[in-house]
Amino acid sequence: MEGRELIRDFLSYLKNEKGFSENTVSSYEDDLNQFWEFMRDGLGIKELELVSRNHIREFVSVLLRTGFSKRSVERKLSCLRTFFKYLKRMGIIDKNPMLGIRNPKRDQYLPDVLPEKKLNEFLDSWEPETLNDFRDKAIIELMYSCGLRASEVVELRWESLGEKEGELKVFGKGKKERIVPVGEKALQALNSYKEVLLKEKGKLNEYIFVNKFGHKLTRRALWDIINKRFETLAKLYGVHPHAIRHSFATHLLNRGADLRAIQELLGHKSLSTTSVYTNLPFSALLEVYKKTHPRGKEDEK
Repeated sequence: MEGRELIRDFLSYLKNEKGFSENTVSSYEDDLNQFWEFMRDGLGIKELELVSRNHIREFVSVLLRTGFSKRSVERKLSCLRTFFKYLKRMGIIDKNPMLGIRNPKRDQYLPDVLPEKKLNEFLDSWEPETLNDFRDKAIIELMYSCGLRASEVVELRWESLGEKEGELKVFGKGKKERIVPVGEKALQALNSYKEVLLKEKGKLNEYIFVNKFGHKLTRRALWDIINKRFETLAKLYGVHPHAIRHSFATHLLNRGADLRAIQELLGHKSLSTTSVYTNLPFSALLEVYKKTHPRGKEDEK
């Protein structure tokens, strides 16, 4: 069976039998297509059954040499492990070439964080004129106010706004629901966008953030919006949707927010995950937690 066909079957299995989200399946598809193109066009391998451990190591080496981060390579290897495990279970390959393949040693990762003063100056000076201006400012204000993931933003519906003003219902990873507070600045931006949208289009669509055809934005479109709006700041700082989420967490922590509260707002299962989203190592976060949480340290004797 040809490589592309095996990939299609695997993606169908993930979606229909394993219940993976569309976003996850799409990411797997991109990674597997890149891998197969390298195997076929770069190494001349015509069948997946012929892929060896050395071929995969060469793929990893090329990724690192061409500028992919160790974090990205780690994600791609995770995808390949799942894929080849599936092929082995289906009897398509005799040996799993991923056995013995280790992730590249990752440098200590500190996420991109926008300086609080610069970000606030940027948002305060932004005076929207067009419908897209109002939409884009509402997106960025909401992302910074609530620490939302890109995938969560594009799925927001008008019904996501809670019965009480200042509440937003969000469905995170695994469709886990959480309620997050929305700040005044974000509410103002959202209401202004809503007013202009009704004035120009005469109605609201199901999804809050839509394109000119009334269809919900894709994650790719959201990235393009962030890149466009932060063009000046992007030359000085790494700006992408997740950088806004990182900034949300770090700015809260810097102002003395409780670590557990940040964890809940981000929708994380563990504090170690939250540590990745703040510009501090986990040991520092643990110290904050021990000092601020009422049951975070042993009783003094």
